[in-house]
Amino acid sequence: MTPLPHAFSIDIVIPVYNAPADARRCVDSVLAHDHRDCRVTLIDDASTDPGVAALFAELAQRGLPELEILVNAANLGFTGTANRGMTRSRADVVLLNSDTIVTRGWLDALRRCAAADARIGTITPFSNNAEICSFPVFCADNGWRDEDDPEPIRAALARAAVPTYPDLPTGVGFCLYVRRALIDAIGVFDMAFGLGYGEENDLCLRAAHAGWRNVLADDAFVVHRGSRSFSGQKAFLSPRNTALLLERHPHYTRMVEAYIAADPPRALREAASAELARARAPERGVLHVIHDHGGGTETHVRALIDASRNRWRHYLAIAVGDTWQVEEHRAAGGVVTFGFGRRQDESWPEFVRALCATFGVGIVHLHNVSGCRDGLAAAMEGLGLPYGYTVHDLNFACPTITFLGVDNMYCGGVTDVAVCTRCLAGQPPFADVDIVAWRARHRRLLAGATFLIAPSRWAASMLERYFPDCDVRVIPHGTPDASTLPAVGAGALPPVLTLPDDGVPTVAVIGAIGPDKGARRIERLVELARASATPVRFVLIGYMDVRHVPWQAADARFTVHGRYTPRELPGLFAHYQVVLALYPSAGPETFSYTLSEAWAAGVPALVPPIGALAERVGGSGAGWVMSEAEWRDERAMLARIADLVGPAGRDALAVAGSRARATPHATLVAMTDATFAVYEEARARAALTDERAAPFDRTRVRDALGYRAWAPPARETPPAEAAAAVFGTRVAHAALAIRHTAFGRLLWRIAPQPLLDALKARLRA
Repeated sequence: MTPLPHAFSIDIVIPVYNAPADARRCVDSVLAHDHRDCRVTLIDDASTDPGVAALFAELAQRGLPELEILVNAANLGFTGTANRGMTRSRADVVLLNSDTIVTRGWLDALRRCAAADARIGTITPFSNNAEICSFPVFCADNGWRDEDDPEPIRAALARAAVPTYPDLPTGVGFCLYVRRALIDAIGVFDMAFGLGYGEENDLCLRAAHAGWRNVLADDAFVVHRGSRSFSGQKAFLSPRNTALLLERHPHYTRMVEAYIAADPPRALREAASAELARARAPERGVLHVIHDHGGGTETHVRALIDASRNRWRHYLAIAVGDTWQVEEHRAAGGVVTFGFGRRQDESWPEFVRALCATFGVGIVHLHNVSGCRDGLAAAMEGLGLPYGYTVHDLNFACPTITFLGVDNMYCGGVTDVAVCTRCLAGQPPFADVDIVAWRARHRRLLAGATFLIAPSRWAASMLERYFPDCDVRVIPHGTPDASTLPAVGAGALPPVLTLPDDGVPTVAVIGAIGPDKGARRIERLVELARASATPVRFVLIGYMDVRHVPWQAADARFTVHGRYTPRELPGLFAHYQVVLALYPSAGPETFSYTLSEAWAAGVPALVPPIGALAERVGGSGAGWVMSEAEWRDERAMLARIADLVGPAGRDALAVAGSRARATPHATLVAMTDATFAVYEEARARAALTDERAAPFDRTRVRDALGYRAWAPPARETPPAEAAAAVFGTRVAHAALAIRHTAFGRLLWRIAPQPLLDALKARLRA
């Protein structure tokens, strides 16, 4: 077919060798888009499959003016076929594998990228299978089924892209845009690479050496089904051509390895993946807000998320002042972290509304606001979205959180502001708190909430005591079914301390223990037991405010085990021969995960007569509630402990242990079902504002993912042998280009035969 007069801005060159079904899909996808100023050149590289000839004949009959069809007389391989297409053109060229499928706007995206910087020499789009340009998993074949639709991925990449057009160490040949000025400067693929493999890497490295950029079009996506058109050649060509590539570009391996280790486009992929997740469930995004102190609050939120990733899109904000760490929890189980900071010119409502708009959040669930109290209070007033609050502690009512008075014991829940003012004045950390203003600020926050949740009836009633207008729903914290947890045998436990084998019963305290949970009381109990020779020893499975690492007293009266995981707890109870779990808390708790864990292991508990512990244990038969006197006086508490773990209490302990193991617990499924029912009701009742908040700009989102630009290392001067090889190849190409001119025919006639043989060998190599 006679080439068309050159009037095209881009030539799309598609080499084809066999695999006619793939070629048809590729050509159909290209022709489905309006490329009237482009020429599409199909080149059959002497295919052995007759289906290719039939396809080309069918396409020729369509008479499309933008379509040029060529057939190689002999098989040239990908390198020679691509060069034929590039040398016929005077425009920029897109080399497109015949096993690709282009998507809407693909070529416009490549054009925009080329126009962004005149130094850009080659451009590669994202693909499902493109090594360093693969999406969503880096350097992987992400697979592609016939029924898969590329449009959601393309759209997500386009929405997320700044675009950045980051530098690459090399382009990827499945779809490679090559600027004409680059071809004019350094030539086409080097035929030294023979049938193919490594030729595009060499071209890109030569381009970089000449000062050009190889970049990723991060707002474009082209499907690559795999190397099927020119398959079967890689195993043979790869070792030879890799050796040739490294001979010419010794730094190539180090550069690519460093690039893969750094993974510079990670932030770009993650931003697009966030957009993709949002598009798949646009109305079901929830933002959980917590502090940075960990503990039961964080345990609860993460359990809620893990039990329901496929039902809602979850975002967990650890809010500390102007700095928010936002985790996106994805359906497949991955977690991606964004780091956002509120700008000085940005109000709190603007910041939080933009955050919600960025992730498509439909509801905000506050779990603890202590890390950003004033900011969140201001943000919720102008949010325009339903929000709610879970009562993990009572800090809205009292800044001490656990209602500890000047005697460091629970005050009983006093509401009289005059009494509270005197109490706070006697505690230096809270002396400056205006309790009236404190409660008024939280009353406004609660009044605007669409839902309120508490994990126990006690926690709900206490919030309602201080804020009578509240209507709190009780949803107990769910815990995993102990029978479904993988057991940790004694041999698999972390390092443990040993206790004397003397028959003295062991009482355990569980968790992270500070003053409010009885750290000083444990110390006094140990001293009292030591002084009175009471036959009992204490083990803290966890850590104290003053002892964060494993430790043991010389007489083994007190052992601090250190941190543990819930699945290790049954094995630790067995190792330390624990017969009773003790809760010497000075202040009340709103739920207590550790009580659920102890009961699941069949260990009964002794708890104070306050808070949710008393509510849960009272009447359960799985433990005992201290009297007021026993709770307030460590001597009386120790006496009660000694009675329970002594010989006279052995049968009662066994019965309580059996009841503890049989005590039903709220499951994670029940907790999530109840919580999501609250979400649905809240969204149905909420009066949403018509004003739509603008999301964060794309650059801010990209940078929140930790994006760092990558640049190729300073170019290295090739060894003399590599330079000679490059020069020889260029001479061979130049000789080939002029051999049919009068001057060229003369040179080929008069040149010495050894030189001609060397040039031909270079072209065949």
